[in-house]
Amino acid sequence: MERGLLIDLWGTIFWPKLPLEEYHRLRVRKIRESLGEAGRSLSFEAVYEAYMAARRLADTIRTTTHAEVNLTAEMLIFLDKLGIEPDLDVLRRLEEAYVYPYLTHLVVAEGVADLIKTARERGFKVILASNTASGKASERLLREHGLLCLFDYLAFSDEIGFRKPHPRFFSVIVRETGIVPSRSLFVGDEEADIAGAKNFGMKAVAFTGFHEYNGSTTPDATARTMAEVAEMLAGSNER
Repeated sequence: MERGLLIDLWGTIFWPKLPLEEYHRLRVRKIRESLGEAGRSLSFEAVYEAYMAARRLADTIRTTTHAEVNLTAEMLIFLDKLGIEPDLDVLRRLEEAYVYPYLTHLVVAEGVADLIKTARERGFKVILASNTASGKASERLLREHGLLCLFDYLAFSDEIGFRKPHPRFFSVIVRETGIVPSRSLFVGDEEADIAGAKNFGMKAVAFTGFHEYNGSTTPDATARTMAEVAEMLAGSNER
């Protein structure tokens, strides 16, 4: 009966170095550059408006259906807002622009590698459980920070098709890893993490190292540091 430690990515392991609005404006600048390189010169304001409109629509779909809108789909919505016919060259350029701030302007939570190593030493399977439009980009991010090899399993919503808190997301993890929900702990920063995990029978810890938890579902515990999470593992029983 396997125990699992499931860890969210955005807001738990990583967070932007700069304010979120500037993070998105940086992405828009890179997108505008990529469109210019493809022969489509547009103003920053036009690109920003289309980018935000595409995000709003994609997020509405995600929130109301819990189905993931992957990066390609979001880019297609963006191009449609601009009236640009998509082609492979434009999509390739856009993909690199979209993931640029994600790969270059995030900080990693202190102590996360130590937490993972401690969990594995204590017999936990360590699972990344991430809502993401691009699992491929997330793997690149983890690899560049030396974390990819530490996980036993990677669960990305764009590959599963559903996002947290949908039970399908969690059922895939349980099926693929053999963990027992009642013996597992989920660490995340948002309502989708806490509600999804608790509804599936897991204990849930709200991580507040980057921002306060404002979800309506009460977590089993809160932790401001990864060291605090490690202490919770040390106090868990072995049954």
